[in-house]
Amino acid sequence: MTLNSIRVQRFTRPSFVRALAAASGGDAGRAPEQVKYLARYCAKLGARTVVQEHVYVDRHYMDEYAAYYSRMLTPPKHTVIRFHVFGSAFTARHLRTDLADALSSPSVRVRVQKRLSQKYLGFVSVRPLAAVPVGRTVLQKLRNGRGRHREIWATANYSVHLANLQLNVNGLAFQQQDLAVGACATAALWSALSRVARREAMRAPTPAEVSEAAAKHLIPEGRAQPAVSGLTISQLCEAVRASGFAPERMHALTYPEIFMIGLHTYLLSGIPVLLALRSGGEGHAVTAVGFQVGPRPHPVLQASIPVRSAYVTKLYVHDDRLGPYARAHVHPRPRTKTTRECLILGIDWPDRRKEPWLVDSAIAPVYPKMRLSVRSLVTLAEMFCGVMEHVVGASGRNALTVEFLYKRSGEYLAELSGRVPRPSLGSADFLQNIVLPRWCAVMRWYVAERPLCEFVFDTTDILRTGDHARLPLLRALVCFQHQYAKNLALVSSVFGARFLG
Repeated sequence: MTLNSIRVQRFTRPSFVRALAAASGGDAGRAPEQVKYLARYCAKLGARTVVQEHVYVDRHYMDEYAAYYSRMLTPPKHTVIRFHVFGSAFTARHLRTDLADALSSPSVRVRVQKRLSQKYLGFVSVRPLAAVPVGRTVLQKLRNGRGRHREIWATANYSVHLANLQLNVNGLAFQQQDLAVGACATAALWSALSRVARREAMRAPTPAEVSEAAAKHLIPEGRAQPAVSGLTISQLCEAVRASGFAPERMHALTYPEIFMIGLHTYLLSGIPVLLALRSGGEGHAVTAVGFQVGPRPHPVLQASIPVRSAYVTKLYVHDDRLGPYARAHVHPRPRTKTTRECLILGIDWPDRRKEPWLVDSAIAPVYPKMRLSVRSLVTLAEMFCGVMEHVVGASGRNALTVEFLYKRSGEYLAELSGRVPRPSLGSADFLQNIVLPRWCAVMRWYVAERPLCEFVFDTTDILRTGDHARLPLLRALVCFQHQYAKNLALVSSVFGARFLG
C-alpha cells in the first residue's frame, strides 16, 4: 500500500532548492533555472515554512504520464511531490495539532482553514523528472512595494486540499515545458486556458490535451511527440477552439498602439494573453498576466484617442524558462528609414541581463459570444471623444483618458457598489430594468486620474457602419462624478441607453 508523508520544514532559499531538486531525483548543484527562480520568488513573497506532501496525484501530470512517460522502457513515478509554502512560521507539532483540531467540529475546521489560508502563499508540484521538474504551480503575485503598483489581473482563486484542510490561494497556474508532451507554446497556452476555463466553470485542459488538440488536424513541423518542433499560431488557435473558446489574434507589427490597447484590455479583463515572440530565427511564447504603467505615455503607443494603454512600461509574464510573474520591459521602437514601428520585450533574467524579443503577435482565448472587438471599441471611443471633451469642458479636456475592458455582467453590476455618487430609488429602477448579455464591454473614461463615467456595450453583436448614428449596442451609461451627471444623462438619452448617476 502506498502511504503519504506530510512533513514540515523551515524555509530557506538553499534548503528549498535542495528539496525541490531531491524530489525530482536530481542534484541541487545542477538545479534548473526554474527551481532557483521559484526559491528566490518564494523568498520575496515572505515564505517561512514549507509543508512537503510526498504523494500527490496531479491530473495534469497524469495525462502527460499516460500520453508519453508510461510507454517508456523505464517509466518514472506517476505521482508528484507537492510543496505548500506559508508566510508564517510553525512546526510539525503545530500542523498535527491543527489537523486534529479540524476533526473536532466543522466550525473549528473553518477557523483553522481561515487562519492558515491568510498566510498560504501557494504550492509547487515537482515531477519525478530531474531535467524538467516543475509541474503545475500556483503562487501568489508579489505584493506592491514602493513606486508604481503591479497591475496583475489575470489570476483566479484556487482551492487546495492538504489532508483534511482546504486552503485558498489567488494566482495563475505555471508549468515548465518538458519537450516531450509540450513545448513553450503549450505551457503558455495552458496557463491562459486554465484561467478562462475556471472563470466559466469549465474543466481546465491539461498540457497533454492542449498538445493533442493543437496537433489533431495540422502538424506542419513533423511529429507531435516529442514536442521538440513547437507549435504554430494556427495550431494554437485550433487548441483554443477545441477547449471551447474563440482565439482572438492580434498582430503587433502593423499598428503597435492598437496591439497594446488590445493587450491592455484583455489583461484588465482578467484574460491572460499568449505572446508570440521572435529573436533571429528562433521563436518563443510566454503568457502575459499583468502590467505596470509609467508617469507619461510613450509616443509610439499613443493613438487617435488618449488611451491609458500608452502608459504601459512593463509586462509580467509566465515564462516557462524562468517562472511565474517574470518581469519584462516594454520598449516601443519608432519608425526609422530602414525599420517600421515595433515592440521589443526585454525579459529580465536573474543575472541582470535583459533578453530582447520582438513581439510578433498574440492570442487571447475569449468567450465565443464576445464578438465586439477591441478595434470596434476604439472606433466607438473615437466617436465619443469629442462628446466627452464637451462634457468636461476646457478645464478637463487635456486630462481625459480612456481604457476598455470586458466584464461578466453580474460582476459588473455588483461592483458598482460604492462607486455611484448619489444612489437613490432611481438607481434601483436602473438595476431592475437593465438588460445585459453574459459579457459586456466597458469604455471607462477618466479625468485627472479619477473615474468619470463608463459606457456599457452589448458584446453579442459586431459594430456595423450604419450603427454609428444610433448605437444599438450601447446599453448603459454610468456616471461617477455628480457635477457631470446632467450632461451625461443627456448623452445617454440621445442614444437610448439606461443612465445611472
